Amino acid sequence: MKISFAYVSPSSMPSSSANSVHVVMQCAALLSEGVDLRVFANRTVRDLADFKESVSRAYGVDLEKADLVTFHGKYKKFLNARIALLALFKLILRKKPTLVLSRNLYFSFIYSVVFGKPLLFETHQVEYGFRKSLQRWTMTRPWVKTIVVSKKLEEILTSEHGVSPSRAIVLPDAAPDGLELTRKSKRRQRLYQLTQVPSGNWKSVCGYFGQLYEGRGIEIIEGMARERPGVLFLVYGGDPKDVACRREVNRNFPNIFFGGHVAHPEAQELMRCVDILLMPYQSKVSIGVKGHDTGRWMSPMKMFEYMASGVPIISSDLSVLREVLLDEENAILVSPSDQREWCEALDRLSYDASLADSIGQRAHQDYRERYTWGVRARAILALGN
Repeated sequence: MKISFAYVSPSSMPSSSANSVHVVMQCAALLSEGVDLRVFANRTVRDLADFKESVSRAYGVDLEKADLVTFHGKYKKFLNARIALLALFKLILRKKPTLVLSRNLYFSFIYSVVFGKPLLFETHQVEYGFRKSLQRWTMTRPWVKTIVVSKKLEEILTSEHGVSPSRAIVLPDAAPDGLELTRKSKRRQRLYQLTQVPSGNWKSVCGYFGQLYEGRGIEIIEGMARERPGVLFLVYGGDPKDVACRREVNRNFPNIFFGGHVAHPEAQELMRCVDILLMPYQSKVSIGVKGHDTGRWMSPMKMFEYMASGVPIISSDLSVLREVLLDEENAILVSPSDQREWCEALDRLSYDASLADSIGQRAHQDYRERYTWGVRARAILALGN
């Protein structure tokens, strides 16, 4: 008998937001496990008939078998509350699913606290103000299992609220199952086929994929480009205004290329075609929302997609990232703000092929064994037992 599973998101789909990518990837993995899945979300596509196809194009996954319960909302105001009301209306009045997972705080509070129903409550941040009370009441109900993305987040939630979650489970983010490697000898050729990057006799090609918000470390990459003119630096992602700004700032440096936003499947293939991947998070990391700093507890999806690529990673040495990354084993860890260390790590990987290969291979192995969406989906389903 199929498990009936409801997923209440905080997301608009399709979009470039990290929470929408997380939700779609997790839902695709749950479908692969054979669940009967209903997903509640806002859609950015007006025509419902085109919605699933647009999701497939944006994320490279198939949600055709899912029941996508959505509305088309133009405005972001009260978006989470509107998704919550839609889900409550559908789930309270109908037969209760076997499992309900929610990343939507308003739904989670009403469903578990007001109605007293069992819930898998997933949270990726520490809330403040009125939302802090909702988070605390939800995570402390004995019939709620709280999913967090790092051990550090569990510790911080306990500290901030003065009480620990009733039942907390740490499930880091992940990357799609089955991502294959690109042969090292084919990377450069494939890169030039995929995108209009500056061609040349580059010693190495470094890649960065993600937003350009404060704390993402783009200044480190720009500094590296100035120090290493023979190395090409590719930066993909960011809002159009931010991309235009960085292009203007770096217009006199031909070895740094800002490619803007690309669809998720294309980004994953580009990751596999560079020589080194950069993850220069700073101690404070913005998610583009005023007052939200995830640097202390984050579990970035980018990290796991980097690991899946088999390309060696240079990362900021942050305690929360050490829950996954091991220095000199599956990544090179350096001081977040010390540009000299970043350049030295780049030089090491550029000139020591055996080190670069061993780090990339170990990271890919760790991804396959521990950090796929399928592994995560099976862990979530086990919580229903």
